[in-house]
Amino acid sequence: MQCPCGSGLSFDRCCQPNISGDAMPPTAEALMRSRYTAYTRGDIGYIAATLVADQRNAFDAVAAKNWATRATWLGLRIVSTTRGGVDDADGVVSFVATYREGGRTIEHHEVSQFRRDDDGAWRFVSGDTRAVVTEQKRTAGAAKVGRNDPCPCGSGKKSKFCCGR
Repeated sequence: MQCPCGSGLSFDRCCQPNISGDAMPPTAEALMRSRYTAYTRGDIGYIAATLVADQRNAFDAVAAKNWATRATWLGLRIVSTTRGGVDDADGVVSFVATYREGGRTIEHHEVSQFRRDDDGAWRFVSGDTRAVVTEQKRTAGAAKVGRNDPCPCGSGKKSKFCCGR
């Protein structure tokens, strides 16, 4: 099975050893990739364990699990990395995670900060995020959705209060 992180390696040779605890990610990017893969698998325990200690109490594992299992994960693209190598103490990874939720495709753009703990393990510190909804293009002959019609995304709201905004 191909690893969900998009590395091109098999899951058991890529993120699985990190997620199972058999290995530690050697770089900030490797931790980022394994965290993405953990979300695709609903492994929220790994997500919590890879946070810096002062972030763990504020982490809402239930909400993270609900989001991870609602989403259909479509792919990860690493945009850039700054530092975060095997000899660095901190690093920055910019990425785009694409997923489908509620009938919409969402591109989650994030610039994440990472640092090494005293034990040498990389930890997620924080992320600056934005989500971009990619609407499907209307095909010729497709019916136009009226303002008071139910939203086609399936939210149950009127279009004017949802995607029609």
